[in-house]
Amino acid sequence: MSKSFGRHLRDLRKNNSKYSQQEMADMLNISRSTYTYYETGKSEPGQEKLKKICEILNVDFNTLLGYSDEGIFAAAAEDIVDENFTGLTPSEEQIILAYRSMNTEEKEYIGKQITKIVKG
Repeated sequence: MSKSFGRHLRDLRKNNSKYSQQEMADMLNISRSTYTYYETGKSEPGQEKLKKICEILNVDFNTLLGYSDEGIFAAAAEDIVDENFTGLTPSEEQIILAYRSMNTEEKEYIGKQITKIVKG
C-alpha cells in the first residue's frame, strides 16, 4: 500500500461516511495519530484493521484497496491523472468535480458506463 491507498481511504471515509478521523480511530481502537498515518501513507493497517474499516465504511475489500472490476488500482490511476492532465477545459473540470462528489457505487456505475461507451 502507499500514499495512494491513504488518499483513497480518506476519500472513502469522507464520501461514504461522515466520520472524523477521531471517530474512525475510536471505532478501530487505535489512536487518532495512527489512523492519520493510514490516510497519509506513513503507516499501513493490518488485515484485521482493514476488515474492520470495510465494515465501518460499508465497502468490500476490493473497493477499500481501490481495485476496480478491471483490476486497476483506482488510487494509483488518480496519481497519473494529477501528473499528466493539465489544462482541463471548464467542462472537464465540472465532470471531474461531479465525479469526486459521488459515492463509491455511483463512481463504479459511471466507470462501467464510460468503459462501455469507449469500447463502443
